Amino acid sequence: MAQQLSATTAADSSSVIWHLCQQLEFFADHKPLLLKQLTQGKRTSSYQVQTDRGHYVVRHYGPSVLGVCRQQELRCQHAAAAAGLAPAPLCLNNHQRMLITDFLPDALPPSAAHIRQNLPELAQKLATLHQLPVQTAVLDPWLYLQQLKKQLESHWTAQAEKIWLPLITAARDLQYFQADIGLCHMDLHVQNMLLWQNKLWLIDFEYCQLADVVFDLVALIVQFELSEAEQQLLLDNYRASRRDSCSTQLVEKLALAKVVYAGFCWLWYWQEELENQDPRYKQAAADCYQLLLRLVQS
Repeated sequence: MAQQLSATTAADSSSVIWHLCQQLEFFADHKPLLLKQLTQGKRTSSYQVQTDRGHYVVRHYGPSVLGVCRQQELRCQHAAAAAGLAPAPLCLNNHQRMLITDFLPDALPPSAAHIRQNLPELAQKLATLHQLPVQTAVLDPWLYLQQLKKQLESHWTAQAEKIWLPLITAARDLQYFQADIGLCHMDLHVQNMLLWQNKLWLIDFEYCQLADVVFDLVALIVQFELSEAEQQLLLDNYRASRRDSCSTQLVEKLALAKVVYAGFCWLWYWQEELENQDPRYKQAAADCYQLLLRLVQS
């Protein structure tokens, strides 16, 4: 959801960020060579910072970001980086609300075509991520949906109520299956992946936590609109990478998990649209609502 800034705004923001950087011990005695804003958002903005000692990405968190544990984010990204899945996080300063990570020069988001052509590689990476031993909170999908709805109560509509019952029923029915809990990214889309040196990397571990691994798989299926054959390829390679530790009920949970995941996205984008008055979030919420309708009617 990032957008480019105007030259004036970007310059002002960069000046503020470098002033904050200079207050961090990490950048003590560093000489700035380049500071470029990469993304802007109310929740998080990111900057490319180059000094005479190295090349970094600095993420700056907005003061209004609630419900996210930055120490948890740091632990998850550390584990992913050690496994060769993500750039290494280097410094977290909660007071300045800044996370510094390695910069991957010339890295770009992968195209949808690249993702489809490299599903076995992506499946293996997810299998590795899901088996990392990191202590985090465990996602309860039913409870999370209830929390999202509560935040929207004053804006709830008859149209929303129409889809709510099948959505929350899907979350309840999913609980009847054995959960396959692993360390999940929980925000897999093209903007949170990078292609660097012919290898896929994961970034932005803000929502990473323990959850049923089916949600990461469903995110890829939905975000990249994978065909039935591509879904099967993804699942076959994922199960092969997990070997005997993969749940035998993975396929059976897929349809319910798609509904629940679409519900997560719909309610989250709706809340973001109300908070930010950004038409992109409004369109994204509408798209997710339509997807949810198609899923519950199929």
